[in-house]
Amino acid sequence: MTDEMSDTPSAVPVLLDITAKARALRGRTVAVKLGGSALEDADASQGTLECLVALQMLGVQLVVVHGGGKPIDRAMADAGITPRKVLGRRYTDDATLEIVVRVLHDIRDDLDRRIEELGGRAVGPERNALFGERLTLEVPGEPPVDLGRVGKVTCVDTPALHRLMDEGIIPVLPSLATDADGGWLNVNADTVASAVAGAFRAVAALFLTDTPGVLFDRSDTATRFARLSERQCRDLISSGVISAGMIPKVEACLDALDAGAERAVILDGRNPHSLLHWFLGEPSGTEIVR
Repeated sequence: MTDEMSDTPSAVPVLLDITAKARALRGRTVAVKLGGSALEDADASQGTLECLVALQMLGVQLVVVHGGGKPIDRAMADAGITPRKVLGRRYTDDATLEIVVRVLHDIRDDLDRRIEELGGRAVGPERNALFGERLTLEVPGEPPVDLGRVGKVTCVDTPALHRLMDEGIIPVLPSLATDADGGWLNVNADTVASAVAGAFRAVAALFLTDTPGVLFDRSDTATRFARLSERQCRDLISSGVISAGMIPKVEACLDALDAGAERAVILDGRNPHSLLHWFLGEPSGTEIVR
C-alpha cells in the first residue's frame, strides 16, 4: 500500500503553494476591473466571478470596479437617445446620466447577487465611496472643452471600503463618482480602477479586457509581452507597436502605478480563469511595473 501511495501524484504541494501565495497577499488589496467579456459573455463572466469567490475564500482582499459601456449603449438606443461625442469622448447630459446611473447600479446589484449565489460575500457600499470633479478636455490654444456630467475621481473612501473587506466582503463599485454638490458623475471605469488601486496601494491592479495582453504583433498571440516597464511601454507607444485601443488600456495601467499600485496587469477577460492563472503565477496577460 505504501508503494501504491508513493506512485500517486499528491495534491499536497499544490495546496501548500496556494496557501503560501494567499498568505503573501494577506492584508494587501487587489483591485480588479471587470470589462469586456468578463461582464458580457455568460461563460467568461461566470468563471470570473467563481475565481473572485475562490480568492475571497483564500483570504485575498478584493475590490471590484466595473463599467457598462455596451449595456448603456443598448439602454440609450431603447430610449431613443443618440450618443453625442466631443473630440472623440462621450458627452454626458442629464438624460444620458440618468440612464448611466440606472444601468450601472443594475449591473452592480446583479454582480452582488451572483457572487452571493456562488458562496461569496459582495456588496455595493451603502453610500458612494468615490468622489470627484467634472472633467474637461484641454486643447492647446483653445478654451477647456466641457463634457457635461463626465468626471474624474479625486478621493476614494478607503476607510469605508476597508471596513467591508475586513468583514470578508468584496466591495463592488460602479464607475460613478459624486461631486461636491452630491450629484453623479460618469467616470471611465479604467480610470476609476486606477484611482482605487492607487488609494489602496494595491499589490496589483488587474484589468480584465478582451485581449491576451500587449502583443508585438497584434495578429500573433505568441508575441505577447509577459512583462513591461513604464519606459518600455512609452517606447512601444512612440514606435506604434502599442496603438489604437491598446493605448488607453496601457495608460490606465501606468496611471495605477503613478497613483501608488505596485504593479498593473492586463488580463484576458475572455478566459474564465484568468484571475486564478495570475494568482498561481502561470503565464497570463502582460504585467506592467515601474
